[in-house]
Parts: sequence; C-alpha cells; structure tokens
Amino acid sequence: MKDKNQLIRLIVILGIGIFLMYQVYQFKFSFFVFDGIIFGTIAFFGSTYWIWAVYKDIRAYKSTKNSRFLMIPSIGIAFIAVIAGLNWKNNAEFNKQTLVRAYYDGDFNGTSIDFKEDGTYIFDNQAIGFSTYVYGNYKINGQSIRLERSEIDNVIKTDLLEIKNIVENGIDHLAGTYIFQIEPNGNELKLATKFRVVEDNRKK
Repeated sequence: MKDKNQLIRLIVILGIGIFLMYQVYQFKFSFFVFDGIIFGTIAFFGSTYWIWAVYKDIRAYKSTKNSRFLMIPSIGIAFIAVIAGLNWKNNAEFNKQTLVRAYYDGDFNGTSIDFKEDGTYIFDNQAIGFSTYVYGNYKINGQSIRLERSEIDNVIKTDLLEIKNIVENGIDHLAGTYIFQIEPNGNELKLATKFRVVEDNRKK
C-alpha cells in the first residue's frame, strides 16, 4: 500500500512539474491572462503538494533507509531548478538593452517591435489580455533596418524598414519619428502599419 501511495505521489509531481515547465517555455512565445492565473494556481497547489510529499517520503526514508524515498525530493528540486532557469532565460531575452523600440496603437490591439543592441528583435502583437511574441535578427545601416524575414504575423510585410522623422501632424499620425515599411523599389509600402518610435538609444 505504501508503494502504491508513493507511486501516486510521484505521478502527480511529474505531471505538475512537466506542465509547469511547458507553460514557462510557452510564455516566451505567448501570454494570456487566464494562462497566468492557471499557472499560478497550479504552481501553488504543486508546491504545497510537493512539500507534503517530501515530508511523507523523508519520514519513510528515515525509517527504512530506502533511497527510492528520495526520488520525489530530488525530482522536485530538479523541476524547480529547470523552471527557474527557463523563467530567467525568458526575462533575460526581454531585458536585453534596447536600441530602438517602436509601437503601433490600434485602440483594442497594439503592436510593438523592440530592436535590441545585440542585433535581435522581439515583435509583440497584443490584444486585450493576450500577447504573442516573434523573435528574429536584423541589421541596421543608418536609417535602414533589414530583417531576416519578409513577413511577421501579417503585420510586417517586407524585410526592409526605414526610420523617418515627420515634422508635421497628419490625418492618421502626429509629428515624430516613425518606422515605415519599404518596398524593394524604395517606396513606402501602401496601407502598411507604421510604428511610432518610443525609444531611440542610437548614438546621435
């Protein structure tokens, strides 16, 4: 009976640990508010259950000296280390130093693109309570930015972007610095989303 109970505890810990690892990995590519709530709830339940299981197995180990009762404590520590490592890696990706960051406000949705100093970018397509992220590489030469792909999430539809200063307010924009999508012939891509630059750390 004790063996069966320990097996059940082990299966529960494995199930919770694998689910949490998968969710943290997926948070790199998308985030939904309800997913965050579910993650937090299961993480709390899983931590509580693991502590209880460790207490039970450590007591059993002290009385039997059977090393199999150390499996759940060891597996739990391994899961915690991997989950913490994945979360650190995700945060490190987002927290890289920004070179240029631009944003488009679509009222109920928004889109931003964050060009990092190391030649990578994060494209963030947002709606209410939901975000999806696309990662890639770019090269910048003066005001021109060349992406490694020609389409991103049906918002960016060219691999060539250009930073331009607009000195006067327009019908659909205010004066300021924008990133425009550019056709191969050098013309601005018509009806394409343009992004207002909200952070520019290039050397002047």
